[in-house]
Amino acid sequence: MNKTSRVEFTVELVRILTAIAIAYAVALVTLFAVSDDPVYIIQQFVLGPFSSVRRVGSIINLAIPFTFTGLCFCFMYAVNKFNLAGEGIFMFAGCVISWVAIKLGESVPAPVMIGLLLVIGALTGVVVSALPAWLDSKFNANIVVSSLMLNSILMFLSIYIMMYTMRDTTIGSLGSLPIPDNAKLPQILGKFRIQAGLVIALIAVILVAVLFYKMVFGYKMRVVGSNPWFAKACGINMTATIICAQLFGGALAGLGGTCEILGNYDRYNWVATTQHGFDGLMVAVLARKNPLLVPVAACLLAYIRIGADVVNSKGDIPIEFITVIQGIVILMVAAEEFMGRYKKKLIYKAAEEELAAKEKAEKESAASKGKEE
Repeated sequence: MNKTSRVEFTVELVRILTAIAIAYAVALVTLFAVSDDPVYIIQQFVLGPFSSVRRVGSIINLAIPFTFTGLCFCFMYAVNKFNLAGEGIFMFAGCVISWVAIKLGESVPAPVMIGLLLVIGALTGVVVSALPAWLDSKFNANIVVSSLMLNSILMFLSIYIMMYTMRDTTIGSLGSLPIPDNAKLPQILGKFRIQAGLVIALIAVILVAVLFYKMVFGYKMRVVGSNPWFAKACGINMTATIICAQLFGGALAGLGGTCEILGNYDRYNWVATTQHGFDGLMVAVLARKNPLLVPVAACLLAYIRIGADVVNSKGDIPIEFITVIQGIVILMVAAEEFMGRYKKKLIYKAAEEELAAKEKAEKESAASKGKEE
């Protein structure tokens, strides 16, 4: 990573943290104004998520699905095709791998079973995300509308599969038969009880970052998203690049749903969408489509959510209060000119320094050659 890229990365991180800080300032003032015990509520909101090992573990566990869906929408964001099927994919992949795990039972060794389910979850995401991508490229269908409609189809299809192919009639609530133990992801980090999907999520972040910034396909995606006319003039196959980006994103959403079910649930019992897909869109916006910033944004969002839960359970503030904070953060981070002038100034300065250093090195190299001659 050169100096200009480091400056851009640092400024984006500062932008996110500044937006969070301003949102928190507004939230704290609001809490002080509306709460009967503002000091206690503010303390719980800020420090409550870190008040116990269990809550810290809950932050990390909640950040795991946010990371997967955030990476998913980084791909959509990169090519400027807002395929929102990640929400439905997350739920449907969880349903599909639950059905497969129940059908296979205890006969398959755990490593083979988990590996197989992860592959099936990813492939489910690929197949589902291909539908709105194909409709967009073939018939110019509005990808936002088609993907949102697809989410509804996937939700009801998941409920149908659960009710008529794997429902457990011995329990009082609606849910599937138990997921066999050999299909469950283990808990790691002792008392924190964090699901092993954390390891898979971190590996995914590294692989996606390498794809984005070290491989030709990542360069093509970023060019197509930022300047389609230039990409077309360069001979980049825009249709293939856009569709492949959406397929990669769908695979990550499918992995997220798979890890969530296998890591945190004993049976499949989702009767409504989890909203983790749309949370991922929020994370991608916060991370500015930079996969390296996705875990940071995911942890910040998870921390805010857990803080809201603590405040709701400990005080007199409704859980909807958190929507205000999220709205402020998204508005500020999505605003291109928020700290934009400062960012441009630093990047320009870094580029000048790099150019000066390069010219100096060339002069020294030419001088040394002259002396040798």
